[in-house]
Amino acid sequence: MSAARTAATGIGALGALALVGACSLTRPEEDPAYVKASAVEERVDRLENQNKALVDLQRQVEELQAEVRHLRGEFEDFQHEANAQKSRTHDLYQDLDRRLQALETRAQAPAAAPGAGGTAAAPAIGDRDAYQAALDKLKGKDYAGAEQALTGFIASYPQSALIDNAEYWLGETYYVQQRYPEALAAFQRVVKEHPDSRKVPDALLKAGYTQYEQKRFREARELLARLVEAYPDSPPAADARERLKRMDADRH
Repeated sequence: MSAARTAATGIGALGALALVGACSLTRPEEDPAYVKASAVEERVDRLENQNKALVDLQRQVEELQAEVRHLRGEFEDFQHEANAQKSRTHDLYQDLDRRLQALETRAQAPAAAPGAGGTAAAPAIGDRDAYQAALDKLKGKDYAGAEQALTGFIASYPQSALIDNAEYWLGETYYVQQRYPEALAAFQRVVKEHPDSRKVPDALLKAGYTQYEQKRFREARELLARLVEAYPDSPPAADARERLKRMDADRH
C-alpha cells in the first residue's frame, strides 16, 4: 500500500511538472492577461494623445481670440481717430468761413475819413484791391492761388495798413492745408511784428490750434492760456476756453 501511494505521488508530481511546462511554453502576447493589459495601455496612449491635441487646439483658439481682440482694438482706435479728424476738419472749415464772413462785413462798412479822430487813413486802392483779390481766392478754396496772392501782397505792400491781416490769412491758408509749421510761423509773425493789431487774439488762437494739431499739447496750452489771460472778453478767448476744456477731457 505504501508502494501504491508512492506511485500516485510520483504521477501527481509529473502532472504538475507537465502543467508548469505547458504554461511556460505559452508566449506573452498569447497570454489573455497580457493582451488585455496591452489594450488598456494603447487606449491610455490614445487618450493622452487626444488630450494633448485638445490642449494644443485650445491654445491656438486662445491665441486667435487674443489676436482678434487686438485687431478690434486697433480698428476702434482708427475709427475714433478718423471721426476726430473729420470733426476737426469740419470745425476748421466752419471757423474759416465764419472769419471770412466777418471780414467781408467789416470790409463793406464805410471807411473812416482820413485822420478823423486819430484814425489811420484808409489804405490805397491798389493794396486794398490786391488784398481783396487774395481773400476771394481763399474763400473760393483756391489755396495755392491765395497763398501766392497773399505772399505777393506782403512783398509788394509792406507798409500797408492791411499787412497784419495779410499775414494772418496767409497763416490760415497754410493751416487749412495742414501745413502746420508754416502756419505757426505766419501766426507768430502777426503776434511778434504787429502786437497792436486786432488780429493778435485770432493769431494766438490759431497758433494754439496749430500746436495742438502737431500734438504739442503743452505749447498749445500755453498759447491758449496766454490768449485767455490777455484778451479774456474776446471771441477767440471763448474758443480757447472750449479747446482747453476738450484737452482736459482728453487728458492732453
